[in-house]
Amino acid sequence: MVQIRCGPHLIADIEAIVFDKDGTLADSRGLLQRTAIARAEAISTAVGGGDKLTLALLDCFGVSAHGIDPDGLMAAGTREANRQGAIAVLVQLGYAAEKVTDVVTECFAAVNAARNGKAAYTPPFEGTAAMLKRLHHSPLKLGVLSSDSPAYVEEFLSYYDLTSWVDELRGTAPGEPPKPNPTLLIEMCDRLQVSISRTLIVGDSWADLALAKQAQAAGFVSVSEPWGRSPVPGANLIINHWDDLTAAV
Repeated sequence: MVQIRCGPHLIADIEAIVFDKDGTLADSRGLLQRTAIARAEAISTAVGGGDKLTLALLDCFGVSAHGIDPDGLMAAGTREANRQGAIAVLVQLGYAAEKVTDVVTECFAAVNAARNGKAAYTPPFEGTAAMLKRLHHSPLKLGVLSSDSPAYVEEFLSYYDLTSWVDELRGTAPGEPPKPNPTLLIEMCDRLQVSISRTLIVGDSWADLALAKQAQAAGFVSVSEPWGRSPVPGANLIINHWDDLTAAV
């Protein structure tokens, strides 16, 4: 087992670290905001909803004139959660549920098709590759657990040559329980052959914190201002740069 140093603090007897992807390893703020706007505008155009509907959808997604809410649906939720959120907004405004379900699904698919991939628009935060490589050379096991689709998790790690530094990766497929449900984390720890109680969660949202608590993990480490957000309230530890996160046997 390993001691983890996070700035001036130490956590002993750690076997694994599991990282979130978007907002933690990947700087996805710009892409997520553009995607939310494109989805809202496409849906509004498809049903003739106008600016009022567009703004209601953006509010649902957690996007405003001030940017994207790191704890909002677009930043912290799955694609399916965002789809269901958009459908709920339309139904609340009086649109027929049977019609808007197909409209929302088609608009989401069209926006993704026009983008043609995701990884190129979500670069790793500074120091990410060096941090993963450094920790990989310790006895720690490293995992990536994301609310994003499995294909996009694999695409990101492959595109930036990070796959070899990660022992286990997992996205959230349709029908699978999203964060903070601990099911996927439990499965990941089983494959890594580590104890959840000796696993740290590193992330950027309330969902990552809640995941750590529900799973009874060793603790939650929050990213902070250099990642574009203030620390997640309730975090056990806070990092200001990936250099803050080191391992010692």
